[in-house]
Amino acid sequence: MNFRIVNTISVIMFIFCVILLFAADNLAIGISFSALWLLYTIVANAYLITQGKREEKALADAPIERLGKCDKRGLFRNEVQILFTQYNSISSRAEYMQKTTDSMQELYGRILEQAKSNMDSAAAYIESYDYYTRPEPVYLHNLCRQGDQLVQKFNILVEQLVDIDTNPTSLDMNYVDDVVECLQEMQAMQ
Repeated sequence: MNFRIVNTISVIMFIFCVILLFAADNLAIGISFSALWLLYTIVANAYLITQGKREEKALADAPIERLGKCDKRGLFRNEVQILFTQYNSISSRAEYMQKTTDSMQELYGRILEQAKSNMDSAAAYIESYDYYTRPEPVYLHNLCRQGDQLVQKFNILVEQLVDIDTNPTSLDMNYVDDVVECLQEMQAMQ
């Protein structure tokens, strides 16, 4: 919507500049208005493009920020750090996973989404935690444990993919079986 408005204004300015160039006796004024039109078009569209990227990043980072802000008393510092490490471990493989098949990219997206979901659940738990009686945070410990299992299985999957990609002539069916088994276990976790 914003692109449409900005570019509609830009087209109107362009038409005005063309009319001004042909109708005005002063060429300098026409060139000045044309330069102003060009500057407006470039700056406005560049701003809209970067704003869209910032909004996408903010949406993607929402669970991360929420988890980082919710442990105000520092009682769950270790668990928060574990969840951050798990997420960073998975997200660090994004560039490699971009080069894999569509199904692997889809699986990677689901794994990354699970890590974000774990962080979101942990944040909700920490925000609703009873700081007076301080019960054992079993739910949070389970999230960390499940996240560790997810990272471990994902690491095995990536290792298998790298091995298959780099050794196509010595493909052992055990590797294919391991990848299939890993995928099935990840499917079962969800």
